[in-house]
Amino acid sequence: MTLRLGLTSDIDFAPLFFPLEAGWAGLPNGITTRTDDPARLEKALLAGELDIAPVNPVLYATHINSLSLLPYPVKATDLASDSIFFISTQRPDQLDEATVAVSPNSQTGEMLLKILAAKYYGLNPKPFPVPSEASALEALQGQADTCIISGEAAMRAAGWAKAKGHFVEDLTKAWWIMTGLPLPTYLLAVRKEWTRTDPEATNLARSLMVSFRRAIQSGVEQRSTLLDRASHKTGLPVPALDDHYRLQRYELNEGHLRGLLEFYRRAAAQGLLPQVQDLDFFPSLTPLAATPAPPPRRSQPEQPRPVANPERPARPALERIQATEAPDSAEPETTTPEPEAAPGTPRRSGSRRAAVRAEAKAKGLRVIRGGKDTSGSPGSEDDEES
Repeated sequence: MTLRLGLTSDIDFAPLFFPLEAGWAGLPNGITTRTDDPARLEKALLAGELDIAPVNPVLYATHINSLSLLPYPVKATDLASDSIFFISTQRPDQLDEATVAVSPNSQTGEMLLKILAAKYYGLNPKPFPVPSEASALEALQGQADTCIISGEAAMRAAGWAKAKGHFVEDLTKAWWIMTGLPLPTYLLAVRKEWTRTDPEATNLARSLMVSFRRAIQSGVEQRSTLLDRASHKTGLPVPALDDHYRLQRYELNEGHLRGLLEFYRRAAAQGLLPQVQDLDFFPSLTPLAATPAPPPRRSQPEQPRPVANPERPARPALERIQATEAPDSAEPETTTPEPEAAPGTPRRSGSRRAAVRAEAKAKGLRVIRGGKDTSGSPGSEDDEES
């Protein structure tokens, strides 16, 4: 049997999928692909036309009985995603109720706004479904007060909306400010029926994860080509795209897991989603730990790094390192006198003249300074000229 994989040409996924499409990283035998926009791929996955495809966290929660998650990769950031924007013609605090234009590609953004609305914005949103991201922007002309834009359309629309004087908010950043947790915006879902019926499912899934790792690495190695293609398609400047892609994370870490489960907990508490007690992965997360980990960071740099802002507080990681190296109790600083130089050896801290005096005294000769015999004077050993 084969694995039917869904890919998207949405430029927000370029570092993940473009290297596969361009042939920079090959796919294992037995895997066929279909390229479409994210909403259509999700429908094809639920219809049994695909076996693995990217899905938003909301769709996974509503179909958790029929879907598992691939442990790698995910699409996430540690702070702001720069790809799910809440755009309003007025500031949200000036709106008691707001009609929100939202497309099928913005399910996660819609759910985020519902979770954040009352506590974070003081807003009661009323969804206004539209067929596409472009339709959501058009609705701002009179049909809706606000809209939610995701993916490639959001990357293009944010600058336009700010230039128009609209309120623009990255919803994943607002989520992070409220909870202190990151939120994966896309997951790779696997049909459970395929995992049960295809005897090669486990091997194919593992091979696919290896291909994804190679694809992401090849994208890093050929970043200029990837950025040029993305810029040509979107019209966005290369530096902006470079900054956007550098924010993206593909490894599923503890913070992403906690953020995702907290997202489900809050949505369930408001009656927006069914309860999600745990996440079901295929294959399990245990084999993934065997992949080579990046080398540990040095606790002490070879050369001190320049300080860009001396008033900026120390980073937490640095504070932890310093704490482990600090003594248990602070001792008053003491100065240990330098040991006496051996006869015939000049002192490191004294002058040449002081060394000559020490040598003369060691040989029993009289030392005359300023017309006075100081050979036996108390403290004469330390009375050195500078």
